[in-house]
Amino acid sequence: MSTKLSQEHKEGIRRKLLAAFNASGFPSRAKYAVSIGISGSDLSNIENGKWRENDRLLSMGKWMRIAREVGYEFNAGQSWQTAETTTYRAIRRQLEMCAKDGMCAMFCDEAGLGKTHAVREFCANTPDAFYINGGSHPRKTAFIRALATAVGINPDRNKLEDVLLDTMTYLKSLPRPVLVIDEAGDLDSSTYLLLKRLYNELEFQCGIYMVGARGLKKRIDSAVRNRTNGFEEVFSRFGGRFTTVLPQGAKERLDFLRQEALMVAEANGLTDKERINRMFSRDFDLRTVRREVLKSRNAA
Repeated sequence: MSTKLSQEHKEGIRRKLLAAFNASGFPSRAKYAVSIGISGSDLSNIENGKWRENDRLLSMGKWMRIAREVGYEFNAGQSWQTAETTTYRAIRRQLEMCAKDGMCAMFCDEAGLGKTHAVREFCANTPDAFYINGGSHPRKTAFIRALATAVGINPDRNKLEDVLLDTMTYLKSLPRPVLVIDEAGDLDSSTYLLLKRLYNELEFQCGIYMVGARGLKKRIDSAVRNRTNGFEEVFSRFGGRFTTVLPQGAKERLDFLRQEALMVAEANGLTDKERINRMFSRDFDLRTVRREVLKSRNAA
């Protein structure tokens, strides 16, 4: 089995990387390089094509990391088109508001509605919008370092407090920054208290947007009811409510999911009525649609 990456894929990763940098709004290549976990010289070597002359300049691991960070698809059949679903539009409107006014908000609804895709798409195409996955960095220390990395601050300094202060100072210097915290229901209690501090330090200067499934609401409701330290203050700072889009009634819920699914299917070329009807004959969400789209492409 070959462990080499083809020239075609490297060129594709390079194009995707440069496009991502241009869309990011980072003031320098060095800061953007930190945000995706590579060095400034790595980015320079890719941009200037020096790797074409010396294949050892970048390891396979770095190419893979860059591909993952910029969303490069190795298989064209895995490519995905964004559909402007109700969920997508609701999240985008809230994110635009948070960025514009330095406000905080929470979106909490069922899994499988495309929440993560929507916030990642926004962050990938909006200057000074930074994505942090709370599920991958639930503990306070890991979260602070992930936040610093996302905004291009060196996360490896010995004093964690200095890392946090530098990160907040940089965010204050930006015109319309917004932090997007996905899988927020997975955060440790100490990390929620950190969010309280971030709000207090960055109020009206940096938007903060938390996203999660039903577990996020259950977690915060329970903590507020039990008077867990800090949770009531966090909830109030995020507007005291959760935004949802999914209707409560069974028929209305099914109609909503069908409409969302059809929009996504159409945007990604799935028009086979038999396959669509078969999909609707069982429990489904947008993950189901993706599987059916990919199966349809493989069968073609």
